[in-house]
Amino acid sequence: MAVLNSIISFLGANERILDGLLKTVPGKMWHVLILEWFDFIVDYGWRIVVFTVLLKLLLSPLDFYQRYKMHKNQKITERLKPTMEKIQKQYGDNKQAFSQKQMELNRKEGYSYFSACLPMIVTLVVFITLWQSMTTVGQYMTFLQYGELHDTYYTAYEQIYDEDSEEVKNLTDEEKATRSALATAVGQDVVYKLYYDGIDEKFVAELVQKYELSADFTLETADKVQADFLWIDNIWSPDVPWGSNAILNWDSFKTGIGMSDKVPDKYKLSQEENAEINAVTYNAVMGKLLKSPKRTANGYLILPILVVLFSVASQLLSMFQQKRAGQVNAKGGAATSMKVMMFLMPLMMVFFALRYASIFTLYMVVNSASSLFINFASTAIVKAVYNRKHRRNYGIGTGSTRSAIVYKKSPIIHYVKGANPNAGAREIPLADPIADVDVSEPTDKKARKAARRAKKDSDTRTVKRSGRPDPHELLGMSVQTKDKKKK
Repeated sequence: MAVLNSIISFLGANERILDGLLKTVPGKMWHVLILEWFDFIVDYGWRIVVFTVLLKLLLSPLDFYQRYKMHKNQKITERLKPTMEKIQKQYGDNKQAFSQKQMELNRKEGYSYFSACLPMIVTLVVFITLWQSMTTVGQYMTFLQYGELHDTYYTAYEQIYDEDSEEVKNLTDEEKATRSALATAVGQDVVYKLYYDGIDEKFVAELVQKYELSADFTLETADKVQADFLWIDNIWSPDVPWGSNAILNWDSFKTGIGMSDKVPDKYKLSQEENAEINAVTYNAVMGKLLKSPKRTANGYLILPILVVLFSVASQLLSMFQQKRAGQVNAKGGAATSMKVMMFLMPLMMVFFALRYASIFTLYMVVNSASSLFINFASTAIVKAVYNRKHRRNYGIGTGSTRSAIVYKKSPIIHYVKGANPNAGAREIPLADPIADVDVSEPTDKKARKAARRAKKDSDTRTVKRSGRPDPHELLGMSVQTKDKKKK
């Protein structure tokens, strides 16, 4: 142990790295939001959950816009389907001419090809930037966590074994080794307690009694350093049951803070602080945690599995909606591309989930779940808004009396926005005129008005239908009511 402390002393031991790390807090937008604006939520897991839900609500107008456009495209596609079939028969195998005619007709009908893509682009930008930011936050917090453990370790260690003190200098080599071993044991006990539970006065009193330390031995109270979440022991590591992820070994720690041969310049530590980041010091500080962690597995693959399930569900729902909206064909290259994406996206999500910090996987799960919820909730709203707007623009009303007219096979007429909504409108008798009504012209003025009103009520008792032109009328066909057809 004396040799170990000599090496640590040579490398610049007892330097505090926490103060230097606190000066290098990442300052980009997502970093500030996660680390500072939401710091009123102590648990980082729940902080990410709340942050993700609020971010999703903030972006929900774009989701509503996208779904409204997709619903509108779907209705246009359904309306134009018979015409498209005729055009396809007309042009046969000439795919280029058919595509040109299809685009012309869609453009006239107000079909939108690219407006529904805007929310997807925004979502992709948010995803990429958040991935980069959460990776940085995970590296920084892993380093900050160790910095607090490191500094607390040496705060306890130096109260027992301080090489610069006169007391230690007067000790024999054997006494120095014994004192150093005691200081290491106390320091590792302090680190273990700080990581899992935090430090309080009761623990300090028990520590003094256990190791028969001086009454002057003191430690500041502190909250636990461990960043766990539900079943996950260390949220800055992946939710997996293998590897060194719950308590990082030296190699995992280097990867966790983005370190290769030396500490990255982004942390802006001094030369002495950088010298503290080495395998010898790390293993001395984390010794008890590495040897006897409360749990070796960091997680149970729950988040990665949820990511796959939500990703597949989102892909299937998106495929279904795009097919209904006519944005892709059920067959051909587009369908093949969609099938490829349905397998590629979950694989990409699994890659992120198994490789990067659990906070990012948690973000993906909460974001996907929120998207599905908003999707189902917004579908009804979008349909209601679209139908109301469609009725206003095209003169289509609920309860139309056109249902009283008997049609066996009615041609489909494609109505264009802006056309006269009253074109072809007229009143249709729904019943035979009332018989035995005296319609002679009385000499009295009031009686004459009453007779005319009775004549109007008897001969033209009707209900106005929608202002839509009747397909039969446009084709020169007669329109019959149920009663007239019976006759």
